[in-house]
Amino acid sequence: MDRRRFLALGGAAALASCGGGGDPAPAPSPAPAPPPPAPSVDWALLSRQLQGSLLLPGQADFARISPAANARYDGLTPLAIAHCAGAADVAAALGFARDRKLAFAARSGGHSYLGASSSGGLLIDVGALDGVQLAGEIATVGAGAKLADVYDALITAGRCIPSGSCVSVGIAGITLGGGIGVLDRAYGLGCDALVGAQVVTADGRQLDCSAALNPDLFWALRGGGGGQLALATSLSFQTHAIAPLTQFGASFTLDELPAVLGAWQVWPQTLPDQVWSQLALSAQGAHLWGIAIGNAAFVQPYWGTLLARIGRAPPDAALQARSYRDVMLGGCATLSLAQCHLPSQNGAGALGRVAMAASSDYFDAPLDAAGIAALSQAVKQRRDAGRPGSVLLNLMGGAIGRVAADASAFAHRGALFSAQYLAEYAAGTAAATLDEAAAWAHGMRTTMQAWSSGGAYVNYLDGLLDKPAEAYYGSNLARLRQIKQSYDPAGLFKALPSLA
Repeated sequence: MDRRRFLALGGAAALASCGGGGDPAPAPSPAPAPPPPAPSVDWALLSRQLQGSLLLPGQADFARISPAANARYDGLTPLAIAHCAGAADVAAALGFARDRKLAFAARSGGHSYLGASSSGGLLIDVGALDGVQLAGEIATVGAGAKLADVYDALITAGRCIPSGSCVSVGIAGITLGGGIGVLDRAYGLGCDALVGAQVVTADGRQLDCSAALNPDLFWALRGGGGGQLALATSLSFQTHAIAPLTQFGASFTLDELPAVLGAWQVWPQTLPDQVWSQLALSAQGAHLWGIAIGNAAFVQPYWGTLLARIGRAPPDAALQARSYRDVMLGGCATLSLAQCHLPSQNGAGALGRVAMAASSDYFDAPLDAAGIAALSQAVKQRRDAGRPGSVLLNLMGGAIGRVAADASAFAHRGALFSAQYLAEYAAGTAAATLDEAAAWAHGMRTTMQAWSSGGAYVNYLDGLLDKPAEAYYGSNLARLRQIKQSYDPAGLFKALPSLA
């Protein structure tokens, strides 16, 4: 498995695509010439409306800030970047684009698989809205904060929230799309921890959203996807106290996958919520690992039982005590907080970028022998073709499943495990190669459709889905469309095509 798929936790595979981890950035592809600003656009007017700054091609920091995390979209260069200093700037930039019918995109982290956080028009950059404040158990986080910022601040205070493992991901995007992470069986999804949000609507209003204030929009924000109904400027979370963590893991060959997957997928029948696990498949084999909230004595009986079912004796040093900081910040343990960002996010950022394509599935029941064989054969075929491609299976259930499917926009509460089909290449890889990777990732859904629920994760956007709205939102789609019509009747927000 590509080492970008591993956290710096003794070989533990990363939860989701990141394109970071502290490696030097790949050599960038030649930058395309930026398109000239449209002569009818009075950028000086917008500049005067901002407390932050407006960046145009050729100005300082434009070239650094412009690229998204996903290098697949490096050819999409904005006409201007509104580097927002607060919610009023977001409203001003949005209104400017709306009134002039300018294409725009909002960016928190920039990891969109379909380039939804890039634009050939106005880029509304909320990266400077990155403050993290803790009042009791409630954390209020600026929409531009990256997971590194959030984890560093909260862990220092002895608190945590459930979210992802890619530290350069923006808190807004991952949370509004659901927020799968290594603590979600115990604490729920990232969107389940959300107790409030401040947003800018299509008509420029700045609204507070919670269970009591604008509850319909708050419902939609919890799993409906970023940039669909409003632009978030601040998010508030219920936090949890940090506790001792134990990491476990073992590696297997792809020929051992039937025994490994057969045992792993029924493990949750006796597994406490405090244990989460991932099975990561790649050309290098199958890596089974996970995190338990508790000490080694707590997790050892469960881990030993799983390995016995597989037919493997517990490996030496299979259980390791880990701190929350080590687990959640991963390869950034040796970097400063400033370095634990992409260069586009922080001038001192030391994380590298890759070009990515992905798709996803949910599985509500264990795979039978034919399903396991189909998955194994597909991974082996990708390996034999000499092309990168990974399948990341994440256990769900626990606290995720105790939330009703209609309690938030995230509808996939009954899933036993999720799948991410992922291919990564170096920045500058030819578009045709990346298109092939996207076709492979989507093709994995076809391969596994006899066993999957048909659902898909909105944070792993797949541009080849025939009916994306149905796949992302399932039984919640009708209500989401009603809320979209109420708050964005003209369809201003087009970051995702899934509510069309």
